[in-house]
Amino acid sequence: MRKLLVFCSMVAMAALVALNLNSCSSDDPIPMPTVKIDVQKDGHKVIIAVQATDATSFSWNYGNGETSTNNGTSHEYEYEYSGTYTISVTVTNESGSASDSEEVIIDPEPVEILSGTPQSHPNGKTWLLDPTYYPGKNGAGPIIPALTVTQDFLMDNILELLLGLGTEYDNEFTFKYDGSLMIDNKNAISLGSAMYAGINQIAPAPGLEGGMGLMGIPYTPAANGTWELKVEDVNMDVVIEDPNDLGAGWTEGTFEKADQMILVPSDYFGFLGVTKTVLIKEITSEYMHVMFFMHGVVEVPMKPSTAIHVTFVPKQ
Repeated sequence: MRKLLVFCSMVAMAALVALNLNSCSSDDPIPMPTVKIDVQKDGHKVIIAVQATDATSFSWNYGNGETSTNNGTSHEYEYEYSGTYTISVTVTNESGSASDSEEVIIDPEPVEILSGTPQSHPNGKTWLLDPTYYPGKNGAGPIIPALTVTQDFLMDNILELLLGLGTEYDNEFTFKYDGSLMIDNKNAISLGSAMYAGINQIAPAPGLEGGMGLMGIPYTPAANGTWELKVEDVNMDVVIEDPNDLGAGWTEGTFEKADQMILVPSDYFGFLGVTKTVLIKEITSEYMHVMFFMHGVVEVPMKPSTAIHVTFVPKQ
C-alpha cells in the first residue's frame, strides 16, 4: 500500500510539472515592431530622428545606393550631391517587420551650381558673359564696402561702352567638379584691363582697344587651370577714387567684406586683370552676378580702384 501511495504521489508531481511547463510555453508572443522617422535638413546633411519599439534589427536605405544597419539611434547622414532622395528604414524581430520612409530634397550648393556634378555635367559646366543689361546689377564704379546684389553705379551698363569687343563675349569658361578649369577664348583674345596689358607689356589686339580701361588682349590660357570657391572675410588694399575727379582724385583705403563668396581661379575668369579674385554677388542655376576688381590708377598700379559688375549665364 505504501508503495502505491508513493507511486501515485510521483505521478501527481509529474503531472504538475507538465502543467507548469505547458503554462510557460503559452506566454504572449513578442509584439510586432513599430518604427517612425522624422528627417530635418541642414544643407547637404540630414538629421534623422527615430522612434521604434520592439525592434531587434534596423536596415537603412538612403535613396542614393548607400545602406546601413545603424542600431536605431537618431543619427546624421550627408549627401554628396543635390537631388530628391527617399530615406527608408525597415525594422524586424522574430514576430515580423515594419517600415517607414520620408522623401528629402537636397538643394544644390554654390559649388555644384557653378560646376555641376560628375553625373549631371561629366565634362563640366560652361559659363558665358551675358551682354544683356540687368539694371542695378551691371555697371561700374568705385570700390565700396557696401556691396549688394543690386546697387547704384557711377556708370550703368558698362558693357555697352566696349564697342568692338563682341567676339570676346563668346569666351567660354568650363568648371569641373574636380576643381579643374578650362578656358576657350575665341580668336585667342581675352577681355581684360589696360593696366594688366601695360604691366605685362602686351599690346591690345588691333581694333579692340575698347573703352574705360577695358580692351581685348591677346592671351593663351593655361591648359591645366584650377578653381576654388569659398566663403571668407575679404580684406583688400584698394584705391578709392573721387567720382567727381576720376583718375586724379583718389586716396588709398581698404575694402572689407565679411562672409563673402569668392571665386579664385589659377588663371582668370571672365576678365583678365591684375587681381584674379572674383566676388560672386549671387549665383543660381540661371545666372551669376559677379564683381571684378579693375586697376586704373597708374600711381598705384597694384591696387584696384574700380569695381566692374557683370553677369554670366550657363551655355545652352
